[in-house]
This record gives sequence, structure tokens and C-alpha cells, in this order.
Amino acid sequence: MIRLRRSILSVPGSSEKMMSKAVALPADEIMLDLEDGVALEEKEEARAKIIRSFTDYDWGGRVRAYRINGLDSPFAYRDIIDVVEQAGASIDVVVIPKVEKAADVQFVDLLVSQIELRMGLEKRIGLEASIETALGMLNVKEIAFASPRLEALVFGIADYGASLTMPSSGISGHGDGEEQYPGHRWHFPLSRMVMAAKAAGLAAMEQMTPPVYARINRLGDLLRKKSNEVFAAAGEPGQLTGEGSLFRLLMTDEPITDYRTSIRKAAPQERFNRLHRNLLDEGVIISKEGLGCLSTPMGETEVDQFVKALARAVAKLQKG
Repeated sequence: MIRLRRSILSVPGSSEKMMSKAVALPADEIMLDLEDGVALEEKEEARAKIIRSFTDYDWGGRVRAYRINGLDSPFAYRDIIDVVEQAGASIDVVVIPKVEKAADVQFVDLLVSQIELRMGLEKRIGLEASIETALGMLNVKEIAFASPRLEALVFGIADYGASLTMPSSGISGHGDGEEQYPGHRWHFPLSRMVMAAKAAGLAAMEQMTPPVYARINRLGDLLRKKSNEVFAAAGEPGQLTGEGSLFRLLMTDEPITDYRTSIRKAAPQERFNRLHRNLLDEGVIISKEGLGCLSTPMGETEVDQFVKALARAVAKLQKG
């Protein structure tokens, strides 16, 4: 089952104040954390707080998830038994950190299955597996097919980098040293995990942190700036609007302030359609409305490729 997971908010299970606020925020999934977000001395108490959050709060249709402690810890089995027994009817997903082999997923699957039978739970609880180590990435294909409960694989970039002893200047691990590396340093593990996930019919997710957002937003600004320079240099009415990683191609040079002005000031559809086809010929895929977005593996190389393709597409348009 693939649920809507455009945004996932992780919240420490030890903070009732943060959890009560989180369930009102516009995220697709709220993950209450018992692992890294909770100090050792607060693990036991945090379970009780998470149970109350699941049973007492109105989650408003959001995916209700919680992350257990690692299976190599003395906490994980109680994280599953205590929380699922007391709040299982209000839980959608259990997140398993640092999964290294299919047996890790199968252990949690079996334990949750026993609890569901014992408690008479009618709704099956799903699982998410975090791939955070070299061994987990090596076994990711078997992990992806380990259980029918499994819904998603998650790339834990910081711990994965640590397992490879890769230097990192921040928690997220994104962007470190990429000026010395002609590409995206995480491209191989990301591609490997995504391939396994999609082959098994699962969602594939990557941790998004403030540095990640900042990096991709800067790329979006650069893409819009360079694309608009293409239109100006060609004398062609057109612009790239948007915010952050999101953009929209419009065939007008008049100011766009909102959705209504984008519709009112857009060029005739036929001219846009021709440019759209030209971009497709160049290997640039955006929606038929001109909408597009950047993704985390992209960098300035991909921005430059887009801009050059746009320049060729505009030149072809002007030639008729």
C-alpha cells in the first residue's frame, strides 16, 4: 500500500507539547519518534506519551506512524508490544530504523501479527524500513520483498554515511564535499534503494532537512534566473515563475503575481504547446500546464542542462 507521503514530520515522543502541536500541522505523515529523538532515560516514559497521543488526539486523516528503537537495542520489543497492544487501532505504520536484513522486517511483522490476533485488531498495520548502513544497502533487494506489510523504504543518509566512514560536516550529510565530486555523492545508494522499492511496489523516501531544503531552493532560484535570461536574450515573451524547487513555465513577460494573473496574461495555448513539444524533444519533461520541480539528486549541472535545452527549444520555436 502506498499512502500519500509528500511530507513527513518527525516529533520526539518524549514531548507531549510538540506532539499535540504536530497533529494540527499540514504534513501528510506524523512520525512520533522513540529512537534518536528520545534520551535513554526517557525511553520508557515516552512510550506512554506516544500511546496517549495516538488514542487521545484527532489526527485529521494524517498517516499515524511511530519509530521504534533499533532491533539491536533493549527497547525495541517493548516499543512494539506496549504501543501496539494499547494503541494499535490508532496506528497506521511502524517505522523500523537501521534495517540490515530481511529478517529484521520479518521479526517485526511476526510480532505485530501476533499482537493484532491477540487484540482483535481488524486493520493491518504497515511497516516502513529505514536503510541506514552499508549492510542494509547491500541487502536492500531482499529487504524490499521481506513482508507484505512493508509500504516504504527510507534512506537514512547521515547514518549511512557514518557506516561508510564518509566525512560529514552536518547532521544531514547533504552537500558535503560535492565541489570535489563531479556528481551527486549519494546517487548510487539512492538509485539502488529506489530500484528495489519500485520493483517491490513500495514508496521510496529520503530524509529532508533544513540544509536540504536550502540547497534545493537555491537551485530553484538559479534555474528561474538563468531561464529568464534565456527568454530575455532571445527577445521571446516568457518566464519561469515559482518558489523553492517548484516552477512554472509561462509564455509572457508581464509580471505574474498570483494564479489569476498567470491565466489572464498567458500567451495563446498553441505557442506554449509548441515550446512544450520542443522541450520534450530535448528530453525535458514538465507537465502540459508547464509545471515542474527539482529533486534532491539534482545540482547545477542539471540546471545548466535544462537552461541549454530551453535555449534550443526557444530558438526552434522562433524559427517556426
